[in-house]
Amino acid sequence: MSIFINDEVKENFKGFWFGLAIPVLVGVGISTVSLMVLMSSDLHIDHYSHIGYFFLIIMMIGHLVIWPLLAWWLLRRANKLQNLHRRRGASMSIKLYIIWVTWIVVAGLLDSA
Repeated sequence: MSIFINDEVKENFKGFWFGLAIPVLVGVGISTVSLMVLMSSDLHIDHYSHIGYFFLIIMMIGHLVIWPLLAWWLLRRANKLQNLHRRRGASMSIKLYIIWVTWIVVAGLLDSA
């Protein structure tokens, strides 16, 4: 038994969540996998090799660069395809990214004070 009244509502719901969740999951997922690789290695931060620095950079790039670029790409694609619900999901993802970065900056400023 489906919770949706008709298929159009179901497709709109799926389009919104696709536009919202894919950028967040891909960006944060890449960061999480890189963090797990770094934590599983026996290296300390001051003794990283080139591979350690590579995973450290990928960890930062995942949620700071890949998330907004993927959301922006989905937003442009939704505008091109005139998919309103995917556009709304992608714009919500960009708004969540702005809140996330603001929180990181404010936490960093409060921690250094």
